[in-house]
Amino acid sequence: MESTKTCGTLTFPAEVDLSNGEAILGQAVGLLDSGAPALILDLTGCSFCDSNGLNVITRSQMRATELGVPMWVVLPPRGIVRRVSDVAGLQRRVAIAPDVATAREALTATARG
Repeated sequence: MESTKTCGTLTFPAEVDLSNGEAILGQAVGLLDSGAPALILDLTGCSFCDSNGLNVITRSQMRATELGVPMWVVLPPRGIVRRVSDVAGLQRRVAIAPDVATAREALTATARG
């Protein structure tokens, strides 16, 4: 977890499932509730993500929307996590970037308005 003046970034672990989903959600909501002006959920290093991981993303997006905070999800263009996200239609609910740098650039462009 990293927090700067412009953004909070939460890096997901290698696996997200029932055993750690609620803790990860707590971290994401904690960043949002602490006043982060934007949130990036980084799944670059995540090699397994079940419905609990998708739940974390969806609920984080709901909280970000409540607070008026932009949020991006970083998903590599290939791999099982990307495939699960695509099948679930995640790209229709959240902004997706291929890497953290692209997400940060998008957030900067959004802030400039």
